[in-house]
Amino acid sequence: MSAAVVQADQVVNLYDAEELVKSQSQAQREAAAKHALERVIVRVSGSRQALEAAPVKQALVRAQDYVYEYSYANSDETLPGVNGEPVPASLIKLKFSSALVEQLLRDSGLTFWPANRPLVLVWVVNNDTGRVQLVSEPEAWQSLREAAQLRGLPISAPLFDLEDHLAMPAESLWQFDEVQIREASERYRADGILVIRYSTLSDGQLRGDWTLMHPEGEGSFDGAGDSAQALLQKAVNDVADRFASLYAINPSESGAASIAMLVTNVDSFAAYKRAEKYLSSLALVRRVQMHSFNDQGLVLKLFTEGDITRLENTLALDQTLMPASDSVSLSDNRYQARGSMQRPLRYRLAEEGTP
Repeated sequence: MSAAVVQADQVVNLYDAEELVKSQSQAQREAAAKHALERVIVRVSGSRQALEAAPVKQALVRAQDYVYEYSYANSDETLPGVNGEPVPASLIKLKFSSALVEQLLRDSGLTFWPANRPLVLVWVVNNDTGRVQLVSEPEAWQSLREAAQLRGLPISAPLFDLEDHLAMPAESLWQFDEVQIREASERYRADGILVIRYSTLSDGQLRGDWTLMHPEGEGSFDGAGDSAQALLQKAVNDVADRFASLYAINPSESGAASIAMLVTNVDSFAAYKRAEKYLSSLALVRRVQMHSFNDQGLVLKLFTEGDITRLENTLALDQTLMPASDSVSLSDNRYQARGSMQRPLRYRLAEEGTP
């Protein structure tokens, strides 16, 4: 059995964007800021419909107000000039204020999808006139990465080495052998697996289906497109929409909810501070309050901008806090609400340095 492939951190940069411009004029910078802010809002909110909100439309008119830093870089690209002739383009790199963007989402009643997001391993297989093969061409993967970057979805590609070809034959992928897919993907240690299958129809159209395998968000989708790029983009959008429905928080839903949590393996003040610091760093947690410490562990009260499911989904993205048994007997608190002081959520603090 081979060593696991270490994946990149799945915390994505939500607030930076790049645009091609024909000059460094204010007009070009304003137009670039508007287009870039549109992408940032979709990425941060997790919703492609976010741009329809009236406060967002107003903000886009003054998009530069949301930029706190920008710079220019050389580019090998060109843009059409006044008469359609290609002119050299520069790259403008824009950094948007996270505080201002998040406040805009609040004012608009929109969701906020935190930067800690599931890492998805993607397998793509094509059936072209009966010939089934894994898709490893750079062009296809560039399309996937661009679409994923637009939505802030961390994705990973297989290595396509000998081990992959032996463990994941194209025919098994096309037949969606779930057991084999999971075994072949295990070495990559991703949070989820996306399998995209497509073929070319007689009229030149591409039709495909894609399946997301994830503990909290499994789902099957399908679609058609004029090109592989369009089809792959739709697949990424479907997966991003599914994850946003799981992990995005909506501060306007019910204000700050209070959730009780019992944390075990807290045997020192340093461990307590580590648990408190971790929970306080979560975007959906407004405040962490220590309630008590007893022979079972540390009891905390969390004031959150989301319900228990949102909190549990967020905690599942890493292994700092691991679910502990919530065993209850007939005579105790089985009928109490989960997350109440009578029946707190139970988690175990991982040892420091545990991956």
